[in-house]
Amino acid sequence: MINDVSVAIVDDERDLVRTYELLFKRRGIRLAFVAYDGHSAIERFNNTVDKPGVVIIDYRLPDMDGLDLMKEVLALRSGTKIVFISGDDTVRQDAMDAGATVFLKKPADIKMITETINALINS
Repeated sequence: MINDVSVAIVDDERDLVRTYELLFKRRGIRLAFVAYDGHSAIERFNNTVDKPGVVIIDYRLPDMDGLDLMKEVLALRSGTKIVFISGDDTVRQDAMDAGATVFLKKPADIKMITETINALINS
């Protein structure tokens, strides 16, 4: 199902990002941008005219943690839905308290990611 809401991906695991890209293309989910670190994500978010409605953010990024990035994204556009992904379950509550819409633990199953993204872009 094709929707007007776009999705951005911020994760430093390039193979995982490629998997997301292929999955979203197959599912008709529009991709706003991809970034492999927090500073690039903020720059792309600021320079994208059509802001993504959903941003997938990994906790461990090379230049800042996902919590700081999420706070910056939400400060730029408060209605953005954040899918916070981490292999570290101990940050779940911090992520939810800071504004994450959904927390997924890595490795997140492809079906769960797809269902989560579809639910968020259609809500």
